[in-house]
Amino acid sequence: MTDAPRLIGRKEAAAYCGIAESTFSLWVATHKMPTTIPGTRKWDKRAIDAKLDEISGLDGNDDEDPYDKWERENSDN
Repeated sequence: MTDAPRLIGRKEAAAYCGIAESTFSLWVATHKMPTTIPGTRKWDKRAIDAKLDEISGLDGNDDEDPYDKWERENSDN
């Protein structure tokens, strides 16, 4: 079994995110996506995943109880 490479180029990184290369470049420029590994033109899939988790709110930095958050967001107030 061959594992897919962890480091990927811009085209592969954009495809991995499901976006156009130009959009990926914009996201890198606006810090929505990580920069390349220093000295390379490659991105680390795990770094991309971490940024996507952060954008999606899945980064685990939220200390609020999930039920309390749901209740606050769904209250009729």
